[in-house]
Amino acid sequence: MVFRNWVILCIMVCALVGCSPSYHWSKSHPMYQKAPYSELAIAGTSEAFVLTRSSWFAKKFKWSPDSIQLKATAFCKDVFLNELRRAYPSFEQIPDANTKNFPEESQKLDSRIFMKGRLPEQGVMVKDSSGKTPPYILLLHEFIVGTDLNREDYFDYARIHLENTSKKTSKNLSAIVSYTLWDNNKQRPLFSAVDEIQRPISTPTPNDLEALVRSAVKQIRVNLYEGARK
Repeated sequence: MVFRNWVILCIMVCALVGCSPSYHWSKSHPMYQKAPYSELAIAGTSEAFVLTRSSWFAKKFKWSPDSIQLKATAFCKDVFLNELRRAYPSFEQIPDANTKNFPEESQKLDSRIFMKGRLPEQGVMVKDSSGKTPPYILLLHEFIVGTDLNREDYFDYARIHLENTSKKTSKNLSAIVSYTLWDNNKQRPLFSAVDEIQRPISTPTPNDLEALVRSAVKQIRVNLYEGARK
């Protein structure tokens, strides 16, 4: 009887925790030992930002539904870039003309987690707007903004094609961010990750959206430093 109860208990524990997928949301190169401290370049911001639930945001922010996508993504991009400028004294943007022909590649972070993004070609050192060659480039692949988003729905390839029948909710403003820190000298990815940021809301305003983006930048910086310790 005791043995039977123990077996039942083990099955229940497995059902609750043991059988659920365990994800790794970041990956470091073995040679990644030091995160950028004062110098960083950024690429990919012109295509990365996407707003979901546009009608909901237009209604809550009282912005025109016809321009909400352009206005919100431009807003997020500006906040994102300004936060990086504050964090890195030597900060440069890579012109779109220098990145638009980057081939799109898939990176495996976990047995079920894959992220796609444009990476520079091997043997090609990317130049910034001043013609210099920055040692590190933050390649921003996707910055998805919405409410109550889960990164599993976007990056778990065992679930990505399943129809999501759950009711849309709006307890949190959410951002799903995928990115790669690129070694421009060695032409290799040093660190790649997918972050999920949640900000509880009651009456959402553009200030909440700004705070969400700022939190995302903070999380990226934390992950870059922690990734160099792995």
